[in-house]
Amino acid sequence: MTVEDEAPAVDPQRVQALLRALADELEASGDLRSPQWRAAVEQVPRHVFLPRFYTAAPNAQGFTEYTPVTPEISGLDEWLTLAYQNETWVTQLDHSDGSWDTPGAVTGIPTSSSTLPGVVVRMLEDLQVYDGARVLEIGTGTGYSTALLCARLGDDLVTSVEYDAVLSAAAASRLASLGYRPALVVGDGAHGHPPGVPYDRVIATCSFTHVPPAWVEQAAPGAVILTTVVGSLGAYGYVRLTVSEDGTATGRFLPDTVSFMRSRTEGGPTVGSMMRPAYEAKKAGVPGRASALGGDVLGTDSFAWAVQLFMPGVLQVGLTEDGANGRWLLHPDGSWSCLETYPDGRDPQVFQGGPRRLWDEVETVHAWWAKSDRPALERYGLTVTRSEQRVWLDTPDAPDSWRLHA
Repeated sequence: MTVEDEAPAVDPQRVQALLRALADELEASGDLRSPQWRAAVEQVPRHVFLPRFYTAAPNAQGFTEYTPVTPEISGLDEWLTLAYQNETWVTQLDHSDGSWDTPGAVTGIPTSSSTLPGVVVRMLEDLQVYDGARVLEIGTGTGYSTALLCARLGDDLVTSVEYDAVLSAAAASRLASLGYRPALVVGDGAHGHPPGVPYDRVIATCSFTHVPPAWVEQAAPGAVILTTVVGSLGAYGYVRLTVSEDGTATGRFLPDTVSFMRSRTEGGPTVGSMMRPAYEAKKAGVPGRASALGGDVLGTDSFAWAVQLFMPGVLQVGLTEDGANGRWLLHPDGSWSCLETYPDGRDPQVFQGGPRRLWDEVETVHAWWAKSDRPALERYGLTVTRSEQRVWLDTPDAPDSWRLHA
C-alpha cells in the first residue's frame, strides 16, 4: 500500500465524536441493535478504510459520473465528514486504482465499494454471532466489515477472502494499523477457505446467483450462512440459512432489501451478445399486439424476483427509439420480446420472436403472482442439498418451488 492509500492523521476527539454520531444514527434506524456491535462500531474508525473514494452523480446526458474525494482534493474536513456518513462510497472503477490524481468527474464501472454502514451492521446483527464463533467472510473489500468482526470476536476467529489481490493487500495494511491481523486470503470466495474449517458463521458481502456448495460443506452443524442471491433480472434476495447435521441448509429470505456487487467470478451471457439479432429481427417486421402490463411492471422487486424464478436466464435492457420506450427481454436460446410504451398515451405494444414468447410468459407469471397475493420476499425460502438448490414459497414442501440455477 502506498502512502497515498493511507488515511492522514486526524483529531482523535473529532473521530470519536463522528463514531458516536454514526452509532447513534444506526441505532435510531434499527440497524444497530446490540451493545456488542455498538461497541465495535465506536471502536473501528471508518475513515481508515476510506482514504479515498468517489461520490456519484448523473451528468447532463444522464450517465453517472464519479468525483474523487481525497483529503488533498476535497480538503480534510469534507473528506472526513463524508467518510462517516451512512452512505455507500465507490472505491474502485474498472478494476483499476487510477483516476485519483486529478480533481473532476470521471466515468467508469464500479468494481468495489464501501457499503453504507447501516447495511453492514444490519447484516452483522442478522448473522447472530456469539463469543467464540468462527467466521468466514466472503469479500474483504476495504476491510471495514472485517475490522468490525475483529473488534467483536477477536481477529483469531475471523477469516476473510478477497478475489482482488490489490484490495486484499490494502485491507491488510489498514487492519494491521489498527492492530487487527485476521486470516486474509486472496482467491475465489465461492471456494471458501478449507484450512479454517469448520466455520460457525459465513457472511458474503458480494452477491451470487446461488449459494456456493463449499460454504455449506465447510460450515459446522448449526452454522448460519448469510448472503444475497441475485437473479438474471437483477432482483436480489437476502437469505439466512442454517446448516443441518446431514449437510443440507435451509432458511428464509429476510424482508430487508440488501444488494451487493456481483461476484467477479460468476459470468454468463451478456445483453450485447443477444441484442443485435433480436433488434434486427424486430426491424425486419414482427407483428405486435396490445399488452395490459406496462414496462414498469418489472420495476417491482417482488415481481421481478418471481419472473427470475419462472424464467431463469432472461435478461432485460431498456432502449428508447423514435419516441418509443422499449423494454427488451432476451434469452440465450434466441427468444426475445420488446414492450413499447408511447409518450402520446397509445396502448403499449409487445413484439416477440424466437422459440419462446417471453412476454406471454411474463403475463402468465403476473397472473400467478397476483393470485398468490403478490408475495413479498420474506414468504420465500431456500433449501440447499448436495444435488440441488430449491426456492420455495411459504413452506419447504410447498407445491410452488423452483430450482435455483448457478
